[in-house]
Amino acid sequence: MSAASTANTASRDGVRTVAARVLATALEAKSPVGALLETARVGLSSRDQGLLHELVLGTLRWLRFVDFVLETAAARPLSKIDADLVPTLRVAVYQLLYLDRLPSHAVVHAAVEDIKRRSHRGAAGFANAILRKVAQRRDPTKRSIEWPIDTGDPIEDLATETSYPTFLVRRWVERFGKERAASALAAGNRRAGFQLTCLLDRDELAAELAIEGVETQPAEISARGLYVLAGDPRKTGAFRVGKFYIQDQASQAAALIPMPAAGDRILDVAAAPGGKSFSLLAAEPGVSLVAADVSLARVLRLRSNRERLRCGFGVVVSSGEQPGFGGGFDRVIVDLPCTGTGTFARHPELKWRISEGELSRLAGRSLEMLIPSADLVAVGGRLCAITCSLEREENEDVVAEFLDRRPDFELETLELTPEHASFVAGPGHWRVLPSAKHDGFTVHVVRRRR
Repeated sequence: MSAASTANTASRDGVRTVAARVLATALEAKSPVGALLETARVGLSSRDQGLLHELVLGTLRWLRFVDFVLETAAARPLSKIDADLVPTLRVAVYQLLYLDRLPSHAVVHAAVEDIKRRSHRGAAGFANAILRKVAQRRDPTKRSIEWPIDTGDPIEDLATETSYPTFLVRRWVERFGKERAASALAAGNRRAGFQLTCLLDRDELAAELAIEGVETQPAEISARGLYVLAGDPRKTGAFRVGKFYIQDQASQAAALIPMPAAGDRILDVAAAPGGKSFSLLAAEPGVSLVAADVSLARVLRLRSNRERLRCGFGVVVSSGEQPGFGGGFDRVIVDLPCTGTGTFARHPELKWRISEGELSRLAGRSLEMLIPSADLVAVGGRLCAITCSLEREENEDVVAEFLDRRPDFELETLELTPEHASFVAGPGHWRVLPSAKHDGFTVHVVRRRR
């Protein structure tokens, strides 16, 4: 093996060690994995950064199935395995199950060597035995067949195979039906790619990006959206001069329920980092927009995005509960706190933080934002509540409680553009489930009667 090959192998092995450490921190401290990855990748080559992201996000995405395979191979529950070994074993099992660029023996060797450096010989031998069992049945195209699941409970089996909490799978099957639930579960396990909000002509931007090696296609549910098929749009001149904003097409669409009109006075509450505001301006540059957020750090990030995109609108540090300015807005948009069950593809760590108790807590927080925000809506104006969640407690139940407390509002009959109309779920209620090309979002629109 050449010196360069040896260096590359050492680098990859080091990345696996870092990946195990990031994985453990993300699960134990419940830290946002994106921020952890940003810190961990400093000093790594672009290739190693890509491997780090794949190992961490992939293991989080498939954590339950990875643990099932790990326990099966070890013939013992996870709780009976040395906790210090588990992150390294999880990353290695994920790599054996889902990645095929390296031969099995290289994956096993790297994990065992890492454990040797941090533990005793017996631990390394134990890890070697487990990982060799997994490697012997390695077939990334037939994971569930190679590792059959049969608990006697079809929901439990589906939850293990698709790698989700059982309670969430059960509620999605009961609410959406088995077929739609299975589709949403699969969508949450996809590798989420880049999607763009075009501030200029979409076809012209697509042609310009193609010249720089970025292949795109039009988004299905956003007239201003592009779906990136290949290439990194962040490395283009179009990005540097602010011709687009990176944003999931379902998020783009949610901000436009219903479409704004020229001259509308709009307040975007909890606006940072600015996606909803940029979608509104892209769709209708003639709106008068104020973007507010309670966090100074987030407001600074929003302002930075606004400057790159060369958008003209006001940005203030404020909260929906105590805005500090007058009302009379034609539309107030409130991005409600939620569990993010529509965004697992981008934030797989959220799977392992959600609980039914958390749903109730966040619903209460949402009401605390909605009720005072309603005072800022002009008579005849709209209050739009948006979440990236599919759960009833965070959406329908919150809005029902709001309407009980604010009888001066009522659900509005939605009249939408063709690309949005098919997602109307009821009066004032718009919902798009996760798919192979976008996240899931829910919007409720209520109008102030008096």
